[in-house]
Amino acid sequence: MTTRPTLPPAVAATVSGAATALYYALPDVVPSRLARGWVKAAVVTVSLAASLPGARAAWNQRPEGQEADQDGEGTPGLTTAFRAMPAGKKAVALALPTAVIAGGVGGMLAAERKIYRRGEARAAAGKRLAHTGPALLYGLLAGVLRLVQGPLDSR
Repeated sequence: MTTRPTLPPAVAATVSGAATALYYALPDVVPSRLARGWVKAAVVTVSLAASLPGARAAWNQRPEGQEADQDGEGTPGLTTAFRAMPAGKKAVALALPTAVIAGGVGGMLAAERKIYRRGEARAAAGKRLAHTGPALLYGLLAGVLRLVQGPLDSR
């Protein structure tokens, strides 16, 4: 199996931090809501593309004992157990993760609205580049979290 190169941790942290800062600072730079949506989509695409090699490498790493042997046989995993469940139990097993994901998305949307409204209130109060100051803080935080993530993943 060939391994694909991943970004060095410092580069990944820089890309993540810069993308986050740009994403949240856009209302100061791009006045049109439609244009801002397209630029945000491009920023998210670049950020995801930068993190894809690392995510793929992590996905391909399996815990010891889970790798299949040459005959394709291996230890039964979660997928095998899930496939063996009756339909009713599958629905129950999927309900909790679905609720958690839905709650996370809803919470993120609420946080994004609050961040935007706070920036707009700062702009209305006469603050120049009202969204950019907090955006730089969010970008720094994202970069640091991304940088710290590397040593945690290597354990």
